[in-house]
Amino acid sequence: MNIDVEHLETLLAVVDAGSFDDASIDLGITPSAVSQRIKALENRLGAILVVRSRPVVPTEQGYKVLRYARQMSLLSTEFARELSADKPQSIALGVNSDSLSTWFGPVFEQLSEIENLSVEIIRTDENRGLELLRTGRVSAVVTATAEALQGCTSKKLGAMRYRAAASPRIISRYLQQWSPEELVRTPMVVFDREDPLQYDMLERLAGTGSRPTAAVHHIPDSLKYVSAIEAGMGWGMIPEIQLVQAKKLEILHEQWFADVPLYLQRWAVDSSILNKIDSILVTAARQSGLHLIA
Repeated sequence: MNIDVEHLETLLAVVDAGSFDDASIDLGITPSAVSQRIKALENRLGAILVVRSRPVVPTEQGYKVLRYARQMSLLSTEFARELSADKPQSIALGVNSDSLSTWFGPVFEQLSEIENLSVEIIRTDENRGLELLRTGRVSAVVTATAEALQGCTSKKLGAMRYRAAASPRIISRYLQQWSPEELVRTPMVVFDREDPLQYDMLERLAGTGSRPTAAVHHIPDSLKYVSAIEAGMGWGMIPEIQLVQAKKLEILHEQWFADVPLYLQRWAVDSSILNKIDSILVTAARQSGLHLIA
């Protein structure tokens, strides 16, 4: 099926801008022309692609076309750069917070050396990032899911090891015997309401269905999360890589840890920039101290 590239670019502009009017400004055409292009694309494909709300929301079919449009945009920009080295390029990556605050430093250094590349990092939970890839919002994502999405490839990066840790203040007040029963009664710090690590640890140690009976705090920032535990707000699961710098914290028990596997999933397109980013992330992850996984 032949699809007008101009119509695909208009769909991208509408979704990214959030409205037909704002897209018309970005494209330098009238809102009526934007509407006509989207209508022509919908007629060509035989499906409604966007809900005309504010902001505009893609339909299920719209997400599929949007992903295709972003892939075409990526490849066409790379081709244009081969003809003109000054042509800028943009790419979006989905990365979880703990990766950003630990092993991603060398990644930024490598990305900074790529000329005319604009990078958008979208922070997302490692268990939810695939939705960004599925809908075409990002070209690659760091995820805990090994099975590749349709049209994508999956490559293992390693595993982030998390250890149960707390400040001396919490330990002296609540953990005299270092027992699972005491841990249930100890204040707890979690990243956000989607963070399962602490709850999984409680169930593993104290039995299925075990829930904290003390205060539970939510701190949705990787660095401040560690700071809150250092300040004595409660115990929490902290990446082993971060614990090296957290001098005020103590590991509660050598066996109280959890490994979260990390994979890089990306579009299965022959893109030089995606191939380069793939190599950068794999190298950085494996040199950072992430635990190897089978």
